[in-house]
Amino acid sequence: MVSHEAERYILLFCFQKQASVLKSPTTQLSTVFCNYWVHTSSALFQVFLQVIGVIAVAGVIIPGILIPIAPLLAIFLFLRHYFLQTSRDIKRLESITRSPVFSHLSSTIQGLSTIRAFRVQHQFQEMFDKYQNLHSEAWFLFLTTSRWFAVRLDGICCIFVTITAFGCLYFRDGLEPGAVGLALSYAVTLTGMFQWGVRQSAEIENLMTSVERVVEYAELESEAPWETDKQPPEHWPQEGSITFDSVSFSYSDSTPMVLKNLSIVFASREKVGIVGRTGAGKSSLISALFRLAEPEGRITIDGILTSEIGLHTLRQKMSIIPQDPVLFTGTMRKNLDPFKQHTDEDLWNALQEVQMKAVVEELPNKLETLLTESGSNFSVGQRQLVCLARAILRENRILIIDEATANVDPS
Repeated sequence: MVSHEAERYILLFCFQKQASVLKSPTTQLSTVFCNYWVHTSSALFQVFLQVIGVIAVAGVIIPGILIPIAPLLAIFLFLRHYFLQTSRDIKRLESITRSPVFSHLSSTIQGLSTIRAFRVQHQFQEMFDKYQNLHSEAWFLFLTTSRWFAVRLDGICCIFVTITAFGCLYFRDGLEPGAVGLALSYAVTLTGMFQWGVRQSAEIENLMTSVERVVEYAELESEAPWETDKQPPEHWPQEGSITFDSVSFSYSDSTPMVLKNLSIVFASREKVGIVGRTGAGKSSLISALFRLAEPEGRITIDGILTSEIGLHTLRQKMSIIPQDPVLFTGTMRKNLDPFKQHTDEDLWNALQEVQMKAVVEELPNKLETLLTESGSNFSVGQRQLVCLARAILRENRILIIDEATANVDPS
């Protein structure tokens, strides 16, 4: 038995190997997948030809042996169909239970210093063991079903070898010793080769469950049209008044309503604060306004119904500063002005207003400095200030703030 500590080191090694592959370009991932597919397919094709060759040789030497081949083939097809129905579901379960293991390990590695500071290593080890044991149960069940199938395939091969051997004895008078030896030696080779080839074909079909998960994401219901024929006035909205008229909102058809029959008016130039406990629907109000999911009822901005205009036009005319700062992989200029609508002077003035100008000036390439993923080369407070500067540059009439100063000092 392998100890938990050894299992952790083994899994960490596997995770590092997987991470090294994921960090490579997409073309390399495609190449690895294509190479694996070609190698497996060629091996299966080779096994298939060998099986046909063995049956053909045995049939030429002993034609009567072809009679029991039909029922054996029917039994094989039934077993394969029965096995794949169970194996695919178990493979899906194994993939689902594998994800928490890697996500927990990834978050643990990223927050290792915090975990050590609070001395909660034991709790994280227990959580990891829990996820690992759950995945091991599904993985062991998958291995058990594979061995169940392999034993029965070997049984079919043994029946074929037995029929061939007794056929040679029954028709011994009309057979040459060399032909008998050839038929028996070829039949014996089926024992390990046949079950391995069939298991590989089943494994390929099981691996296609990963493709199923990708297809599910590819077939997600799309948002509303990005652009529509109806265009608001050029300088819309001029006043910035928002009206909710009997608005109900839910994130999907299968979830309950978060907002129910909400009617409210936000007048122009008003500063409105929405207060409520967790789950009261504060963020859902923002989601309904930005149409992250289509609300029921009417939402109008300066008399224009938001459901009649394109999402690009609607979202471009409103600025939002989220509680969790969002930065994109790219230059500082791209994060401040993604649509390239402002001059360098405007960018520096916005950074000056949020007290980030000195920080950006110290960067190697200033506005052209590349930010790492999610802006991790800045502190959380600095990322929040960059989001504030981005909102200042937009100069929209409608500004939505979701605890924007939660990570920023009062000064």
